[in-house]
Amino acid sequence: MYRRLLQFLKPYQGSLWIAISCMVILAACTAALAWAFKPMLDEVLSGKNMTYIYLMPVGIIGLYMVKGLAFYGQASIMASIGQHIIFDVRNLIYQQLTAQSLGFFTHRKTGEMLGRIIYDVTLLQAAVSTAVTSLMRDFLSIVFLLLVIFNSDWVLALLSLIVFPIMVYPLIHFGQNMRKASYDGQVSMGNMSSLVEETVGGIRVVKAFGMENYERQRFRTITKDFMQHQIKAMKVQALSFPVMEMVAGIGVAGVLLYGGLRVASGEATAGDLMSFIVSLLLLYDPVRRLSRANNEIQQGLSAAERIFDILDAPIAIADPEKCIALPQFKKNIRFKAVGLTFPQAKRAVLQDIDLEIQAGEVVALVGRSGAGKTTLANMVLRFMDPTTGSICIDGVDLRDISQADLRQHMALVTQEIVLFNDTVLNNIAYGHEDINREDVIAIAKIANAHEFIEKLDDGYDTLVGERGVILSGGQRQRLSLARALLKDAPILVLDEATSSLDTESERLVQQAIDNLMQGRTVIVIAHRLSTIRHAHKIVVLDQGKIVQTGSHQALLAEGGIYAELYQLQFED
Repeated sequence: MYRRLLQFLKPYQGSLWIAISCMVILAACTAALAWAFKPMLDEVLSGKNMTYIYLMPVGIIGLYMVKGLAFYGQASIMASIGQHIIFDVRNLIYQQLTAQSLGFFTHRKTGEMLGRIIYDVTLLQAAVSTAVTSLMRDFLSIVFLLLVIFNSDWVLALLSLIVFPIMVYPLIHFGQNMRKASYDGQVSMGNMSSLVEETVGGIRVVKAFGMENYERQRFRTITKDFMQHQIKAMKVQALSFPVMEMVAGIGVAGVLLYGGLRVASGEATAGDLMSFIVSLLLLYDPVRRLSRANNEIQQGLSAAERIFDILDAPIAIADPEKCIALPQFKKNIRFKAVGLTFPQAKRAVLQDIDLEIQAGEVVALVGRSGAGKTTLANMVLRFMDPTTGSICIDGVDLRDISQADLRQHMALVTQEIVLFNDTVLNNIAYGHEDINREDVIAIAKIANAHEFIEKLDDGYDTLVGERGVILSGGQRQRLSLARALLKDAPILVLDEATSSLDTESERLVQQAIDNLMQGRTVIVIAHRLSTIRHAHKIVVLDQGKIVQTGSHQALLAEGGIYAELYQLQFED
């Protein structure tokens, strides 16, 4: 998995090699400083060569200047690489999410996915850039310092390195604990994001039912869980330091004992011992830092598991390798023995759907709740593919057409009105790169929206807020209809939503719908049967099957489910 993480560094290999070069210089300067102690002590303190007393300070200042510049170079370059990795991964996740079918989002929480994009990716960046920097820099420092100590006294060097294998166990043990604690913390962060998203989105219901304290307690429980995992991770990180210090102390003590005896016996000079001890102390420092780098890597690996879970999710609806270009829609939409069963579901949502919709027809889908009306309409837009059978437009299977090409021929007005936190103008012109203000105004007039837009504080430049919060239900619906009108697509899928509007708003919206339907092939998911009496064809669904087809009058005369639903709506 870590090798896979390192693939994110590939686009920045040039910058990475420059940073590595800086790390080599940095490590070499560190080793040179340790090596310089031997001649300085042996020559200066013995009084043999007083020139060193003037040259050494200048040399040390020079080394520190080069070391500082090298550190700045590698730190700034790796920081830039790290931020670019965050940018790349977040966009990769977002691209993957927007490419998924509707089924992907059925059992996934919005807030939890936000947590992966915001929180997990940050941990990933630390593992790929910060930890890589530490690994490379400290590894190079260790190599150079080992050269110095082996050059000074190879027997003493071997003695000091006996403790290094002992350090391996705490590194592995603490790393495993850190990874588990970090993964659990990331799950808690996802739950926290989900709860905030749900509570803010449903704040009216929360307040109406007096559930503020209940929601606060839920949030407190999740944040407490997150806090406990964070404390556990911090304890692991804190414990790794004294363990590594103790092991390093054992090594230094052994060197002092053995080296001191050698100096006392005349087998080595004080400069040899001092240079060796300084090198050894400098050597243990990068080894200790490797422990911290390992903790960051383990946190990154736990984040990578959750990120790759999204990136590796198969895309259910994909374009074919060779797409068939779809000319202007002219003939019909044909459902041939279409069936649909969701993964892990026991019952089919749609079964044996045979239906033909001629160009220019208004076809209404009617049925009880859960009959499969919205699912059938969604399949026309290829939000999902049939499990069995096929859907063709002008004789071409939808699966042989690119999604972008197919949806250029279709406009959608949903029952759940979707507006973005942008201006009125941009919401109507959504999907159009070049916005012609005059065209938008003309369309808004046809959709009965111009009058109320003009009364807004900034007219067409008014920000509508999240989900169009500053507008009424009727106003939001008319903006949605204007957006579909501006697209001017030959096929319209209309999930009619006039049932929740007041009488005046319903009248204005219905006029806009009538304007929108003119000259188009329309598939209407009907909720108010009074609005579809003039449809060319009414298709009645029940438990995923077509049970009746015909005109309004013919179906009333036939009886059955349609007549029953009609009587229920108008019996008063």
